[in-house]
Amino acid sequence: MAIGLTAICYFPIVLLACAPNPPMPDPHSGQFIGSYEEVIELPGPVAAGFSDSEFDQLLRPDDIPPVYSPMFVPASEANLPDDELVIGLAIGDDTRTYPAGILFAREMVNDVVGGVPVLVSWCPRCYAALVHDRRADGSVSVFGNQGALYKGAMTWFDHETGSVWSQPLGAALAGPRAGATLSLIPSQLTTWSDWSASHPQTRVLVVDEPSQPFRGRRPGPDHVVGVVIGDTAVALPYDQILPTMPHEIKVGDISVTVWRDAHSGAIQAKQLHESGNQRREIPVLIAYRSAWLKFHPDSLIGPTREPGR
Repeated sequence: MAIGLTAICYFPIVLLACAPNPPMPDPHSGQFIGSYEEVIELPGPVAAGFSDSEFDQLLRPDDIPPVYSPMFVPASEANLPDDELVIGLAIGDDTRTYPAGILFAREMVNDVVGGVPVLVSWCPRCYAALVHDRRADGSVSVFGNQGALYKGAMTWFDHETGSVWSQPLGAALAGPRAGATLSLIPSQLTTWSDWSASHPQTRVLVVDEPSQPFRGRRPGPDHVVGVVIGDTAVALPYDQILPTMPHEIKVGDISVTVWRDAHSGAIQAKQLHESGNQRREIPVLIAYRSAWLKFHPDSLIGPTREPGR
């Protein structure tokens, strides 16, 4: 089950970091003005279920600089290895590619795709590549890297309030927005060759400074594929999802089919009608099994194999 984050508890919590609402960093260098020694008091609220004993401030905010002003080139100019891992995102006719090599170094991209403000993030410790809608509490937020871990996973801060957010949960843990959540957007984790073949008009993220490619480092037996709907989470072993063997699972009362797409090579999921027809696409979360189970300890199941999708 997912951790409940709707109720709010009011009590002070002290974290070692920089100012909770730092100035906007330089879009390319990610420069941050602050001090390791500065003690910040977040007087609350904090989200229900939040434990400060599981929160570790390791770096200053934005010591790992996010991409605040992303730049893109056409696929023909990308010069990526065929086996480079990428995060593919398509919203309407707008298709983007975020190479895992860049995200491994920068971890976060604030972008606008198909008119939707999005946050693309990568947690190297969890192997989790996620895309969230940046609209929170009726406004568009800009997110920075908190430089801290919660339950071993990356955290963010929003520039508007300094609230601290959990990447796997897409939820604010502490600060003025505690308990708020962001909507997860379907994306695809696959190789550059597969994604570019199925989306030839894609534009590709580039940065000024070079980054090492993430080529060939595909998920495997140590990973799971998770689906979260409401307060219910279900995960399947990654290596049991084959191109010829879709799976139908129950996430609470909702039937979902999970499969590996033959064209893009990515794992996808869709909600089903009672008739068995596909309906809306459901985001999937790929992560190390151990990282996933820290947030959803009772979610791993043996999949039910279905003959079709």
